Parts: sequence; C-alpha cells; structure tokens
Amino acid sequence: MRFRSLGFTSFLALAGMLAAAIVLIGTLDLWYSYNDAIERGEGIVSNLVLLLAEQTERTFQAVDLTLLSIRDVLSTYDVPKHDATFEEMLRNRVSSLPYVSAIYVIGTDGLPTQSSGYPDVLGVDAVDSAAFQALRDTPGLGLRVGHPRRSKVDNAWLVTLSRRIDRPDGTFGGIVVAAVDLRFYETFYRRLRIADGGFIEIALSDGTLLVRTPAADEAIGKSLAVPGTAFDYLSHGPSGVFWGTSPIDRMERVIGYSTLDNVPALVLVGLAQRSVLRPWRGHAAVVIGAMAVLLALLAALVYSLSRSRRREREEQARLRRVQRMESLGRIAGGIAHDFGNTIRVVQTACTLLKPSLKNNPDALSLVEETEHVLRSAKSMTESLLAFARRQDLRPRLTVIDDLVSGFAMILKQAAGPRIVIEISLASDGATCLLDPVQLEATLLNLVLNSRDAMPDGGTLKVETGLSAPPHPFPTALGAEGGERASQAWLRLSVIDQGVGMAPAVVEQAFDPFFTTKGQGNGLGLSQVLGFVQQSNGEVRLESEEGHGTRVHLLFPTLPGGSSGDVGGVQLSAPQDAPPGTSPGDPSGKP
Repeated sequence: MRFRSLGFTSFLALAGMLAAAIVLIGTLDLWYSYNDAIERGEGIVSNLVLLLAEQTERTFQAVDLTLLSIRDVLSTYDVPKHDATFEEMLRNRVSSLPYVSAIYVIGTDGLPTQSSGYPDVLGVDAVDSAAFQALRDTPGLGLRVGHPRRSKVDNAWLVTLSRRIDRPDGTFGGIVVAAVDLRFYETFYRRLRIADGGFIEIALSDGTLLVRTPAADEAIGKSLAVPGTAFDYLSHGPSGVFWGTSPIDRMERVIGYSTLDNVPALVLVGLAQRSVLRPWRGHAAVVIGAMAVLLALLAALVYSLSRSRRREREEQARLRRVQRMESLGRIAGGIAHDFGNTIRVVQTACTLLKPSLKNNPDALSLVEETEHVLRSAKSMTESLLAFARRQDLRPRLTVIDDLVSGFAMILKQAAGPRIVIEISLASDGATCLLDPVQLEATLLNLVLNSRDAMPDGGTLKVETGLSAPPHPFPTALGAEGGERASQAWLRLSVIDQGVGMAPAVVEQAFDPFFTTKGQGNGLGLSQVLGFVQQSNGEVRLESEEGHGTRVHLLFPTLPGGSSGDVGGVQLSAPQDAPPGTSPGDPSGKP
C-alpha cells in the first residue's frame, strides 16, 4: 500500500510537471509569436512609409522643378504682365501636373502678374502673406511650403509651393507660386486600402497636417506636434518607427515616419494595434485553446485516478470494517450461543426450584430476582445474535413509506416534547423484503439515540428516497449480480442536529458494547447493523462533531411489489405464521 501511495504521489508530481511544461511552452510560444507580430507590423510600416515618402517627394520635386524653370525665365527675361504666350505656357505646365491646380506669378507689389487662369488667383493680394514676406526678406531661402487653405472654387484643400524670383541685379523680383490640390494624395492613398484603423498623413515639419487618409477635414491645418508623436523622434533621425497614440482619434498604433529631402515635410503611416495583432490573436486563441484542452485532459486523468484511488481506499476500508465486524460477529455469536445455553440451564433450574421454596419466601424472592436478571441477560444475547446476523427474522414484502407513516406517532412520542420530527417520504411506494417488526425496532433505536444526542432539543428528520446501489456488484455474481447492480435501492435516513461524533468514535460506533453515554450496554447500533446486513442491506454513518449525525439504511427494492418468485428469491410464509397471513401482507403481524 505504501508503494502504491508513493506511486500515486509520483504520478501527481509528474502531472504537475507536465502541466507546468504545457503552460511554459504555451506561454513561450505566445511571447515569441507576439514579438514576431510586433516586428512584422513595424517592418510593414517602415517599408510602406519609405515608399510613400519617395513617391510624395517626387511629386513635390516635379512641382519645384517647374517653379525653378519658370523662375529662371522670369529672372532672365522681362516678360510683360499677363503675357498671353507666357500664360499659355503656364497652362500647359498645369495640364502636365495632375496634382497642380494653378501656377501664378506675384509681383513685387504683391499682385498677380501672370496666371494659368485659375479663378482663385483673381484679386489676390499677397503682400501680407507669410510666404511672400519670407521670400522677399530672405534671399536664398529656397522652396517655401505654405499652410493649407480652402479653394474658393470648389472648397478643396490646397497648399502652395513658392520660389523667389531674383532680377539680374539680384534684387527681389516677385515670387512664382504653384497651388497643389491635396485631394490627389488623399485619393492615391485611399486606393492602397490600408488596414482598418490605419492612416497615411503628410505634415509639415512644424506639425501642420496637410493630408490624411482616412479623411479628417477638421484636423487639416492643425498642428500634430504634441508629446508622444513622431515630431518627438525627428531629432533621432529622418525616419523611424514607434508605438504611440494618435492625437486625432486617440487610437494606439505603430507609426512610421520619414522626412522629405528637399521639402520641409514628412510622411507618416500608422497601423492600428488591433490590426497588427489580429493574426497573433487568432494564433493565441488556438494555442490557449490547445493548452486548455491538454490541461483539462490532464486534470480529468488526475481526477479519474484520484477518484479511483479514493474509491479503492474506501472499498478497502469498508472491507476491513466488514472483516472486523465478521470476526466480532463470529465471536459474539459463539459467546451468545453458549451463554444462551447456560441461561436456559439456570432458568430451568430456577423453574424447578420454585415449587419447593413455597415455604421459604426469602429463597423464593432470590430465585425470582435471579429469573429477572436472566431475562435481561437473554435480551443481551438476542442483541448479540442480531449483530452476528443469527437472529430469527420473519421477512415479508414491506412498503417502507407506509410503515414509517404508520409508526410516526410512536417515534414522536419516543423523541419527547423538545424534539420536532419531520418526516419526508419519497420512495414512491418501493417494496423491500425485510422483517417489519425489526425495522420498527431499528427506527426506534435510532430515534432514541438522536434524542440522547440533542439534550437541548432540535429537529430530527426521517426521510425515505430511492438511491443507486451503494457499491458495484461484481460480474462474477452472474445474473443475480447484474440484476442487483441495475435495480434501485431504498434509502431510509435518520438525521439529527445533535452533538455529533469524532472520527475515532464513528470508526467504533457499530462495535458491540462500545458506548460514549456512560450508560446502556452499547449494543444499539450493533443490533441495527446486524439487522440491516441480515436483510441484505447496508448502513452508512456520517457524523461530525458539532454538526449532527446522519444514519442511512439502504435496502434493495423488489420489482412488482407482489409475492412469489421475486428477484430470484422464492418467498413463502413462515412456518409459524398464523393462518390467513402471508409474507406479502405488509400490514399483517406475525
């Protein structure tokens, strides 16, 4: 047994190690796959932002080259205002650049001198504009990118790219301006079908937003240069990737940025964290599900083996108790048999002596006292015979619900005024083969024990119901074992709220002459056990100190509820039964 216990302990340790290994491997897989998903998302953003930055820079570069060529012409030649040939050339340049809405020239006075014909240019006075003043006051400034504004023609967002025009003597000669339609970039980026929650943006170096896909008109022209954005990272390099929260919609994203070489702007690409981690979440669901299944199977195996081991130990304990009770029964039966013979001899001697002692009252009184003591001793031997399962029973088909219902008044009287008896009958009229008189005595014995355990009163429950067999019957019993394993059993329970018993007391409760009351002969529960086992039933005793005691009497039920050949047992009336009675009469008394 110690070896087997050690083996089960080793199995539990192995199962624990296996469960830890499953959790560890699953956790490591989730960790590595998570990092892989993060790296993959960062790689996608990094590659995409570099490609888009290159494409965006080429468009701005094409506009700038156009402005440079126009600047060179105006710096070399004195072109009259609104020269038809020159303005036609400007219109041709606009038609070759689909993202440019207009090209126009602003003179030194801030008024247009040449125009591609875009209505927005009419009436423009740029003398107070920041771009005009910056280019006028700062020779060699280079390309100037203005802030976005709405077109007066179609309300579209525009941004201007400007270059300074120098006269041959180096003095300020005006500026040449190209109006770029930002819808071109928005449409182009929309075709890329970036993942849900992602965005593509173009912003100036000072943080001013020029373009955003998906569209966010309310944010165009506003500054994105807040803490935690790409503008915090520009000092580390012209491009990079970081995880942050967008100031527009407060969504967590992986964001890539790349500045443009010849334009004071940068391109930003963001992918939502949920989109980046969506494949990982699917993988995580599979891994966690697999871990849960494996752990559940392992737990089920451990539970099954533990339950089997517990059943085995209970069966072994039950077998030990049965063997001990059998040994005690044989000893008690032998003692009771021999002691009964001795009692009968003494009783016979007393009977013979009594006529000769009529003239000696003192001696006659002593003989009669001896007979009284002998009757008590005979009662004790009958209890021992009941425990040894050698008492004479008169079994008959008995509906226990009816028996308990008819015996309820006597039980209530026996319990006394301080105890309330609650009777619940739920065995659906099940029939058992047993001695009804002995069952009543057994019930009375249990109620008296419960009364003694509740000196302050309380509630005592007497319940009946149907139950599964108390333990499996071996198939070696053949048809009888199979039938007993499949039939229902009747459970008769007596439940009190008394002081209860300690485990050590429960272990010895059925032993003959064992008592904790300080009075009585300790044969009450022994007689109960003997009667139930002699009736092919079983007894279950559950008790805990301070929480009362529960005694369950289990009897096999009989199908049909009629006399005759029932359950493989041929029933017949006892030889000393009065005429007109039969074992099938549950109300008859022998």
